[in-house]
Amino acid sequence: MRKIWPGLLLNLAAAVFGFAVWSRLPARVASHWDMNGNVNGTMPRTMFVLFVPLLALVVAVVMVWAPRLDPKRANFPLHSGAYWIVVNAILALQAIIQIFALGHGLGWKIPIDQVVGVGVALLFVVLGNVLTRVRPNWIFGVRTPWTLSSDLSWRETHRLAGYGFVLDGIAVLLTAFVYPHALFHVLLGGMLVVALVSIVWSYLAWKRDPNAQGRSV
Repeated sequence: MRKIWPGLLLNLAAAVFGFAVWSRLPARVASHWDMNGNVNGTMPRTMFVLFVPLLALVVAVVMVWAPRLDPKRANFPLHSGAYWIVVNAILALQAIIQIFALGHGLGWKIPIDQVVGVGVALLFVVLGNVLTRVRPNWIFGVRTPWTLSSDLSWRETHRLAGYGFVLDGIAVLLTAFVYPHALFHVLLGGMLVVALVSIVWSYLAWKRDPNAQGRSV
């Protein structure tokens, strides 16, 4: 667990902040927003204060154990740094959203959809920058039948997906400030494009690899 102490500490800080302001929160706190930033779900304040920190703890435990279950776990030391960067970034995003959501409950004038959009955009940029360092495995990266059976497909697909996530992150970041009403359309649309292009490219690269497992000749 020591690898993810930055993310866990941020979530601990969010929990401490939540309990510190608990008495000032309404009985039910806004916990979900639609794509236009309108509240469409609430949660009892005690449950809300506890939910995200406990979820972060569950995520942390799963992420710590997941590499041990990977059939290709021998490759994990080659990309462990990238893996822990992404895990900590995910945990940090959870903590930041929790703090701003608590602030919303306290009456802060916060466009929560923009906060989430900016956070996800930065997460995409981080993910895109480390994807090229990821080696073949079953739990982290673009895992298709073709990337998992061809080193060439794995390398090319992750290079392409890395560029795609960075570009999507930048597009989401700009949209959050320029035209926030389109924020989640850009976010989800960009994710879909990156995913589809990566899948197609992984197949084409696999077909070009003479050493690919299971490739027909």
